[in-house]
Amino acid sequence: MRRLYRLQRARLTAAPLSVRPALGLPGRLLQLTALIGALVLAVVAGVWWGYHSGQEQERVRLGNAAKAVVANASALAQANAQLAEKGQQLQIAEAARAALASDLANAQQDLASSHERLAFFETLLTANDRTHTVSFASCEFEAGGNNLWHYRLTVVQGVDRAPEFDGVLNIVALNKPGNKTVRIEFPEQAVRVKHYQRLEGDVTLPAGAKPEAFVATLGVKDAKTTLAQCQKKPGAT
Repeated sequence: MRRLYRLQRARLTAAPLSVRPALGLPGRLLQLTALIGALVLAVVAGVWWGYHSGQEQERVRLGNAAKAVVANASALAQANAQLAEKGQQLQIAEAARAALASDLANAQQDLASSHERLAFFETLLTANDRTHTVSFASCEFEAGGNNLWHYRLTVVQGVDRAPEFDGVLNIVALNKPGNKTVRIEFPEQAVRVKHYQRLEGDVTLPAGAKPEAFVATLGVKDAKTTLAQCQKKPGAT
């Protein structure tokens, strides 16, 4: 018993008793305030971190968007350059086509002139009848637009050392709308021929007229005598 008593006494003297005072209402309010403050600080810290994290993400997104805009602008500029180059090539091709068309028209006109000159010289070589004062070596009528017809006539004199022919040219279109042939006469034209003369011009038919033939005559002014005549169907060579 004594030994047990001594052990309990030694234990009590080795670990002194500590007395904790009980917290009152003010202490508890202070603890609650501290807890609320800690929570508020935690919330503020979370909001701040989220704000700065969102700013960084937005900065990255805007940077990527700017790079995309630059890339699209570069691609657009390249496409515009290619389009301009293609447009320039098209203009060059159109200019070349127009030049070729002009050259073709000039060549066709030169060919027609050559045919007329050839017909004239053939007439001079083969004609045995020198009784006609003047005659047609060639007679051509070609359709244009808006009822317009273009004529090319080659007139030669059939008498050596003949004086200059001073006369008139009359052109008539023969139109046959039904069973009756209608003559469409055009204004008389004064002509002068010395050995060889090329006559060229245009006549306009009434709307809807479809000529079956054209007739060109040469005569003397104020006289009913016809000295030369040629008749040509449209499109005939």
